[in-house]
Amino acid sequence: MDRQNPGTVEGYSIMRLLAAIFLLAAACGTAGCIATQLKANTDRPVEATMDVFAQASIFEFTMDNACMFPFSTPHVMAAASPMLTRVFESRLEQRRPFAQIRLVPCYVSSDAQAIWYARKEDCSIAIVPSLLYMMDGTGDMPTKLVVRIRILDATTGQVLWDIEQRAWSNPGPDIDLTWNTIVGRRAQRCRVLAGCLADRFAAYLAQPIEQETKEQAGSQQ
Repeated sequence: MDRQNPGTVEGYSIMRLLAAIFLLAAACGTAGCIATQLKANTDRPVEATMDVFAQASIFEFTMDNACMFPFSTPHVMAAASPMLTRVFESRLEQRRPFAQIRLVPCYVSSDAQAIWYARKEDCSIAIVPSLLYMMDGTGDMPTKLVVRIRILDATTGQVLWDIEQRAWSNPGPDIDLTWNTIVGRRAQRCRVLAGCLADRFAAYLAQPIEQETKEQAGSQQ
């Protein structure tokens, strides 16, 4: 019987060991890709609250033109202003609680300044939004957004609406599989939180009008 060369047997064993290590690494890499995909496609819920400090009747102002100003922010959060402004403006444009929404690209620091610009633009309503707090990141930690929006009567200077909104989202729990951990779904980013708050704000203003229109249409049938 032929005997195998010891060197050949040893070399074959080393090759098998290397192949096993390669397969194990590939499997771990695949698991890592799965975890990354789970983190990249999040469906984590957004929770939100709204506090109304002043409220007028929307029916008295539906035919008015409204000026909206950019979100004022703390200095360290200034980069968030354009995104927030676009999101809220687009939702108001969609629901149209006022006859026209006109964006005035000037930051205002007081009610008097907002009213002056609104009158200059021939608007009887001034929408003055501000960012109070924002915590955003990659989604591995909770995200939070707090905004306040004041709507002024540019004719009288009266505060018609004064609303504070808060939204937050938490990441999902990790799943421990002993040999590997599937990272929980990431928290929603602040852009998503802003969309949720803007939807709710626009609906809050427009729903009474939409409901009355629906009831009138039903009564005419």
